[in-house]
Amino acid sequence: MVTYTMKYFAILLLATLFASIFHDRGKCDDAPCPLRNTRQIVVVRSKTWDAFEASMSIYEKKNGVWQTIKQGIPVVLGRNGLGWGRGFDIDYNTVDSNAPVKKEGDGRAPSGIFGINLAFGFPEKPHYVKLPYIKLTDHIECVDDVASVYYNRIIDNSKVEVHDWKSSEKMSTIDVYRAGVLVEHNTGSVEKGCGSCIFLHVWDSPDKPTSGCTAMSEDDLAFLIGWLDPAKAPLLLQFTEDIYKRIKNDLSLP
Repeated sequence: MVTYTMKYFAILLLATLFASIFHDRGKCDDAPCPLRNTRQIVVVRSKTWDAFEASMSIYEKKNGVWQTIKQGIPVVLGRNGLGWGRGFDIDYNTVDSNAPVKKEGDGRAPSGIFGINLAFGFPEKPHYVKLPYIKLTDHIECVDDVASVYYNRIIDNSKVEVHDWKSSEKMSTIDVYRAGVLVEHNTGSVEKGCGSCIFLHVWDSPDKPTSGCTAMSEDDLAFLIGWLDPAKAPLLLQFTEDIYKRIKNDLSLP
């Protein structure tokens, strides 16, 4: 992640959290490295790269074996489907080099493997939430201006000395953000224009896609948020069904 001085400590409410939850994006010695330490995975699969409807299943590893917690949960993706994202640095191009790549404003949700280690919402932290949590106030924004030094960061605008962005999501004004989880896409080493402000959040409806996030019913999201445990290093795996089948054995997936 980008290193911040103490001057910027309060700019990003996530800063102290990100220091411990970001994983190394470097190549690994053996294929299943992203999953080596995780005991919780959230798997989202769509039929094609351009489909916005998808299915979510969640698994927990017990005694070295993946156990199904819930499956067949309907979710919606970006209006243009999926595009390769920036999560764990695995050469997915060897799997499908012709697939679209996630860019800012392209209407695609990121495909790949991503950390999901921070929850947020309108109320105070619910008692059942184990993840670190941000209560969304009027001061909380997610910056999507590629020219800003805070691009793809959640900030407290009352604690920023220089406001250098012209575009952001004022999260407390967006109703579908009343509950959500940060997807660690393009976060460890931010690349301008590769996509920002990606979340798991409440959907508007099962037939309405998002701008690039992954959304679901409020009940399903509440269950997911309550189940996620930072001690189990949870990950989001988001692929087309074809890609998932290709990598399943190499990554020892359920």
